[in-house]
Amino acid sequence: MIPPRIAILLTGAGALPFLAAAAMILGLIPGEGRALIVAYGTVILAFMSGVLWGFAARGGPTWAYVLSVLPALHVFFFVTPHPWAFQGQALAHLIAGFLAVLILDLVYQAKRLAPRWWLSLRIPVTAVVVGCLWVARHA
Repeated sequence: MIPPRIAILLTGAGALPFLAAAAMILGLIPGEGRALIVAYGTVILAFMSGVLWGFAARGGPTWAYVLSVLPALHVFFFVTPHPWAFQGQALAHLIAGFLAVLILDLVYQAKRLAPRWWLSLRIPVTAVVVGCLWVARHA
């Protein structure tokens, strides 16, 4: 099933900062790409918790609510710097977080909590995001 046009457009626009950051890291355009990709990745991974919460709120079981907060907690404990955080390797933790969200997307889709078109939107954008994070980590 094809996602709504607005979802495709906003998802594509949402991927642009990841692509711009990767281009910065590769020296294709000026800028501080690592800072950008970590900051933006943090925001988007936390945002994905809200998306999953929204799916749970459509009448999902208790486990759907519980799983929906995991991406935000992952960002808090593994990506953002603070006294309780596990320091270092923010890019690796963002990669793991986005891959984990894709697994959660698969679960929510299998349990019919996500729209039928959800994975056709999420799989390609996750590939782009993880690819950009991979470039940032290894360049």
